[in-house]
Amino acid sequence: MKLNPKLLALMTALAAGAASAAPPAPNTTSTGAGVTISNTATATFTDPATNTAATPVQSNTVDTVVLPLPGFDIVYADGTNDGNTLGNTTKTVTNATPGQSNSTDYYVVNNGNTPLTVQVTANTSGSASGATVTYLDASGNALPSSTTGGVTTYTVTLPAGAAGMVKITQVITLPVNAPANTTYGASPEGAVGGTGTATGQNGIPTGSKLYENQTVTTINGNTTVNGTPAQGADLQFVKLTTFNPSLSATPNDPNTPNPTAPDGTTAVTPPTLGTVQVPTVTANTPNTPNPTNPAQGYLSTPSNPGDPTSGGTPIVPDLTGNKQIAYPKADADNNPTTVPTAGQTNDQPGNADIINFTNDVKNTGAVSDQVQLYPAGPDGKLLAGTTFDASTGVFTLPSGIQVIFLAPNTNAAIPVASGATYPTLTVPAGGSAVFRTQVITPDANDNLLTNAITIVVGADSLNDADINADATTTDVILPAAAQFGNTNGTSTLGAVPTPSTVQQVVPSGNTTISTDPNLSTDNVAVFAKDVANMGQYNDSYTLSATVAGLPAGATISYVDSSGVALPTNGAGKFVTPVVPAGQEIVVYAVVTVPTGTVAGNYTIKQQAVGNYSTITMTDLNEVIKVGAVGNVAMAKFVQDGKTSAGSTPYAGINNPQNYTANNTSALPGTNIVYQIIGKNNYNAPVANFALNDSVPTNTTFQGAVLTVNGAAVSRVIYKVGAGTWSTTAPTVGTPAGTSIAVAADTDSDNIPDALPAGSTMELVFTVKVN
Repeated sequence: MKLNPKLLALMTALAAGAASAAPPAPNTTSTGAGVTISNTATATFTDPATNTAATPVQSNTVDTVVLPLPGFDIVYADGTNDGNTLGNTTKTVTNATPGQSNSTDYYVVNNGNTPLTVQVTANTSGSASGATVTYLDASGNALPSSTTGGVTTYTVTLPAGAAGMVKITQVITLPVNAPANTTYGASPEGAVGGTGTATGQNGIPTGSKLYENQTVTTINGNTTVNGTPAQGADLQFVKLTTFNPSLSATPNDPNTPNPTAPDGTTAVTPPTLGTVQVPTVTANTPNTPNPTNPAQGYLSTPSNPGDPTSGGTPIVPDLTGNKQIAYPKADADNNPTTVPTAGQTNDQPGNADIINFTNDVKNTGAVSDQVQLYPAGPDGKLLAGTTFDASTGVFTLPSGIQVIFLAPNTNAAIPVASGATYPTLTVPAGGSAVFRTQVITPDANDNLLTNAITIVVGADSLNDADINADATTTDVILPAAAQFGNTNGTSTLGAVPTPSTVQQVVPSGNTTISTDPNLSTDNVAVFAKDVANMGQYNDSYTLSATVAGLPAGATISYVDSSGVALPTNGAGKFVTPVVPAGQEIVVYAVVTVPTGTVAGNYTIKQQAVGNYSTITMTDLNEVIKVGAVGNVAMAKFVQDGKTSAGSTPYAGINNPQNYTANNTSALPGTNIVYQIIGKNNYNAPVANFALNDSVPTNTTFQGAVLTVNGAAVSRVIYKVGAGTWSTTAPTVGTPAGTSIAVAADTDSDNIPDALPAGSTMELVFTVKVN
């Protein structure tokens, strides 16, 4: 409740006027009904016989019972004269608000000598309909009552004598839809039903009623009610006249009449409406790198560093719907500045977002009105759980969102006027007051499901008796949020960062267009991805991916569930259809691995960017596993000193210069020089690679020289027969039939090294013919 200055003055005047009068006292002089008056006479005399005073002689005793003489009145408790009507009562309340309750205290006074049971009803003659009237006892509890035919009768038990004055309170509650300048009122009206005129009865003939200030008259044993004053002639009305503010609150309206600042005098100009681009493109529209439509609106004014949209968030007023909608982008301060090396990332919390709406309050009434502003709840009162700091002008909502009402000419918080509770505007008659509604939202992760932020601005006139919005308008913020990652495989909205999906491919396999991520016999890796729009407006997303280490010929694309490639933008990146707010689509990252790709694990780094929201998301934990395919080829050539290189190939291995794969001849005592070549045709290293030969019959070993890809090996190890690996070369002259193995051991662990994919190992093996 707030105290209306006009009402305060009126109440003070009423109190001053009432101070000269005092409420009447109950009848304490009349003998109470039922009291017995006894009388005995005594004779005193001188005894003639003794000439002395004789014993007094008493008469018989005569008893008289006092009969009931009823009478009562109902008066104002403050002594104000009664006997009025709704039209001439001095008990008036002006500028009453719809739904307001008014309490007035009365006394029911016993003017007679007998206890009475007074039945009180509300007399509402001349009052508009719709108000409710109740009566309370001195403790504030409802008097006993009963209702018949829509009329409620309250019972007051009225003693006789000094206790014969009972306080009651009349409460008039106006209807919540009470029209302006409408008169309501009521007076308590009392009546006592007769129980008879005999001793022990109330002195009113049975079947008769006694009203306020009436009396009874007994003539020749016949008792009747004196009908003066008449019923309803001695009443005590209270009159309430409503004030219904003529206010309307609206979004930014450049055509608002006579716009002023909150002081009601300084002229201001609301922001002009122009063309803004907002994300309202129809859901599922394909190939829309810029998912916006033009609309009539304005930019959040003035621009501020906290505005998430560079240059100002576009705001679209809807005067018909009495709301305006802001479409902010994501913060620039919480997009990742560098792409992480692993895992999945979305936008992180940043600084608070600040958006400034422009609103106004119009006054179509004939008098100026003071109006206070606040975030209103569904009941028109301050939103439940909201706190207000009058020193800063900051309302803090239960969600942590803050609202500040600013003057458009100073951009300072609107002060609280005297007698008000919240920031106050002065709205001239037939004019309007313009103000800014600044909404400050804590910046959460932009990957969390968001709801629209709705601020209902309540405008409450100080010329009514409570804080309940006489007009409201709504400012709405539609936040952006999104997720990009592995599909969760369910209808639940959102993507998941785990598990780290591994796709097996075979480089020499067929190229398919299947989007089945379980297919592992082709050369295509497929990753199902959820693009989830967790925000409140439609948006499309640009997708891109890289895979480090793949050779030329690898391709990366995104396709829909039918295998059709998504369209690309000018930079060759892929664009999703427009994803509706609160929904998601599944797309597939497709990577084709060319023949010759080295076996191993390759990480695919993917990025999705909101085309309007600018939200940047990455998924860095998908792996393409390239399987090993191929074989090991072996060829043995003998030196002949004349054969051209490559003229006698074997198993895909060319003969070196002066070596042949054909038969040759040799003299006893001369050397035979072999070149043994092993080639790794796998796309992966081959572990424990060694070249083996046996000293032929009729020869002895002379030497062994090992190279890899034609280059000398830093450390060579040998194994002779069933021996162990060591750096000790076989002895010259080792006899025929001895097996000799030769390998590279660059890491000195006495275990043959792996031969890299596509590499060759060459062994020049020399023997001497016996």
